[in-house]
Amino acid sequence: MQWYLTSTGCRRGGFTLIELLVALALLGILGASLAGVLRNSTDSVDQAQASLGHLTRLRSLDLVLGGALRDAVTLTLSTTEQKMLADQVSFDAAAGTMRFHGEEQSLGFCLQRPFLSAERDGYTHWISLDIRQDEKTERRSLWLRDVSFISGVDNPVGDDWGGLDGEVGERLPVQEVCLVRDAATLGFHFWTLPEDGVSDPEEMEPDAIAGDYALDTPDYIEMEIKMPKGAAEVLTFDYSLREKLPLWAQ
Repeated sequence: MQWYLTSTGCRRGGFTLIELLVALALLGILGASLAGVLRNSTDSVDQAQASLGHLTRLRSLDLVLGGALRDAVTLTLSTTEQKMLADQVSFDAAAGTMRFHGEEQSLGFCLQRPFLSAERDGYTHWISLDIRQDEKTERRSLWLRDVSFISGVDNPVGDDWGGLDGEVGERLPVQEVCLVRDAATLGFHFWTLPEDGVSDPEEMEPDAIAGDYALDTPDYIEMEIKMPKGAAEVLTFDYSLREKLPLWAQ
């Protein structure tokens, strides 16, 4: 009897080179897809946080500036003050005697309290808002200046009628703070409401409010603002004389 030993071919366990290359290619595709998803998720979170921060700043600005403009008072230069200013070439009573200033890039009005406080301190406050533009980035910022003065004694704009030398900030208490930084768009518009209450509002002529002293005041003020990652917004503030009692300087 003869015995025959037969053997069958046995494949060794593992992957071929082609299989490894295919697997690596698939892993690369999956990794790229996952990275894209994570990147999009991160961008979405960043955009949401930026939008929330933008919205929070706008609401805070609306609250603080809106409250100040609602509390604003209308001061008209007294006869004595006009006589003291008459010697200055830059003053013309026919161009306006009301303490208000309005331009596309600036706004000025009076408060009987500091801007960032509800408590009176014995002074009247000339509040000026100025829009400044960075020459390199062209971004805009909104700066607030609070000048404390005594009506009839001090002059918070222009030259001092009492003969004191120096700029306003050198002779009167001044505080300055930045309210908005890096805005893409920032500007003011001033409107009056018709007497009949039916016609459309009219935008004020610059000559009536652009000087140190105004001929008239607006009924409401619009501030247009757009942050780089946000939509354009328009904040509307009431400044109607019909809801204010004029305060005549003594």
